[in-house]
Amino acid sequence: MIPSGPSDLPLQLNPWEDHALGYEFPTQPTTHVGSSNSSPATWIQLPDPMIYPGIYSASGIDVMGILLRLVSRPNPCIELGPLDCSVSLTLCDLNLPDTPIVYASPGFYELTGYSATETIGRNCRFLQSPPYVHQTAGSGRVSESAEPITKMRRAIRANKEVRVEIANYKRNGTRFTNIVTILPLLPDADGHHYVVGLQAEA
Repeated sequence: MIPSGPSDLPLQLNPWEDHALGYEFPTQPTTHVGSSNSSPATWIQLPDPMIYPGIYSASGIDVMGILLRLVSRPNPCIELGPLDCSVSLTLCDLNLPDTPIVYASPGFYELTGYSATETIGRNCRFLQSPPYVHQTAGSGRVSESAEPITKMRRAIRANKEVRVEIANYKRNGTRFTNIVTILPLLPDADGHHYVVGLQAEA
């Protein structure tokens, strides 16, 4: 049993967690030089931060909670269909200047070819230009993207859902049509005001 904090009640683990926490890995048997004798393999227990309760999220963001908020949001205007952690998803913080990406899913990195270090902290507009174009305010965007960009901005300001098709570019410069669904979330208990972006290649 693991103490659960101030309540002094033990934390109940399900059998899978209990087994995983006690898992041990064998070492290789040791053979002494010039001797046919070898010591038997021993077992060592290794800490596993991915299993240990309370340390599931490497990003520090409750992504599963975000997905639950999406599917249970009141008065949805856009049908999302099934959602899981394989979707291409970005989470932007409306409380920070320029609404930067604070989380992107592995599906986003697979879709766009960008890495986490190239994505986190940037506004999603960086996808509107090829990576080799020097991006300055208002430059490097294709003209047909003006209308969907305006729709997205208006929807975010009005705290409304919107879905648009927009010309975006992958890291290798490939142009693709991105079906972007923007879903603003109400501020959570910690005061974070997020907007979720779901992306799919047309």
